[in-house]
Amino acid sequence: MIAEGAPAHLVDDLEAALDAGGEAAAAPSPIKRGAVPRELLVKPTVGGLVRDALVDWAWLGVFWAAMAFAPTWSYPLWALLVAGRIHAFGVILHDAAHMPLRGKPPAVRLLEVLSGYPLAITLDAMRYHHIRHHRDSGMATDPYFKSGLEGRPHVWMLQWLRGLLLMPFWTVRAPFGLLAVVIPALRVPYGRAFLQDKSGEDMRASREVLACAKAEAGQLVFQAGVIAALVVWTEPVLYGYVIPAAMSGLLASFRLLNEHAYVPTTDRRPETILATTQDHNLGWLGRLVVAPKNIGFHVVHHLHPQVSWRALPALRDWYRSQHPERYPAPRRMWALRLFSGSKV
Repeated sequence: MIAEGAPAHLVDDLEAALDAGGEAAAAPSPIKRGAVPRELLVKPTVGGLVRDALVDWAWLGVFWAAMAFAPTWSYPLWALLVAGRIHAFGVILHDAAHMPLRGKPPAVRLLEVLSGYPLAITLDAMRYHHIRHHRDSGMATDPYFKSGLEGRPHVWMLQWLRGLLLMPFWTVRAPFGLLAVVIPALRVPYGRAFLQDKSGEDMRASREVLACAKAEAGQLVFQAGVIAALVVWTEPVLYGYVIPAAMSGLLASFRLLNEHAYVPTTDRRPETILATTQDHNLGWLGRLVVAPKNIGFHVVHHLHPQVSWRALPALRDWYRSQHPERYPAPRRMWALRLFSGSKV
């Protein structure tokens, strides 16, 4: 049975949690999130995100055509460009994950199909782990936190290469999740392994976990279509989608590892966010594949996670003008955290 009176989705409390700063934030912060002019805090819209996804699908059509007719030796270039657009789908769905959506009306369903299913992820699953990452960044319950990375290049490299397994692992999530719908005991491993839950709680009665598991049905239908297409058109699907999708996993893991200093935190104060979050790949080439849709403007994204990707550059300019001594310098294009030390 699902517990009655469970709290609202974490996305509803995210801004309040950041404003509060957390239990360890005893001292008042000189950086006030509420001081930002409201016109800079532009929210995304479902319609706008659907248009973004359609534009990227159009670019995929261009790259696939080039892949078909260009010389064979140029395949790595086109595969990388396709991987960059698949990576961009994740950022589009990521913007939607921060929105206080209720249910899935047709436009949200379409957005999930266009930008989530090609990545083997649902909107529900992304919201589950990503909102927890923002609320608890650097804490023990942060799904993305990896201890032991700082100053250990070999560990960093292994974590990056795990990106190759991202899409295959997420593909397994759909059938496992549907089993968890009918077998409550499976909701615990489903939540911990596939939703990256670190709370240690018993998730068998979690409405949120059950919703994620039920949402896997559409993902499984999409995956069955991909498998059928792979059987009928093996080479086009393999070279046009499967290989670039694996590459997109590497791009995503590379980006994630460069966005944060992997040192423990105890609060959510703006100073802590500035000390443990990093802008990177802000130039056009880096934004093409490593940090699409302005996700490289990562400091202000963590300060204001519900702001649209389009508004992040102007928001970053405001913070840099107001707090020039505190706002961190960006990492240069393709820069690694590989040999860097802690920032805090």
